[in-house]
Amino acid sequence: MTPDWKLATLIPGTGTPTSIQRELPPFVGNMLPQRDAGYAGGGVSQPSSCVSDPLTARERDVLAKISQGLSNKRVARAFEISPETVKSHVKHIFLKLEVSTRAEAVSRALSLELL
Repeated sequence: MTPDWKLATLIPGTGTPTSIQRELPPFVGNMLPQRDAGYAGGGVSQPSSCVSDPLTARERDVLAKISQGLSNKRVARAFEISPETVKSHVKHIFLKLEVSTRAEAVSRALSLELL
């Protein structure tokens, strides 16, 4: 028996901690109800119809080049910036549009009339 179990039996109304409570740090355990609430509406949460943090002018320019099928290297050449800078812009675009691929970013931008 674990010390947690012994303590739980001595204090009425406290059950033994579940396995998830024992294994996760407190801050993670506090985040789980928030995550579960996001899925309560029927499974997968849908992205909102607007962008909470608007794209910068440069991010919109990069997104336009992505929509033309250009690679990061070609976008970098077009704007005379480094490929790493383009990669950073793409990362910010993905975060702001709540997507994980270039195709999703273009599709979402079109649906939001950003392109």
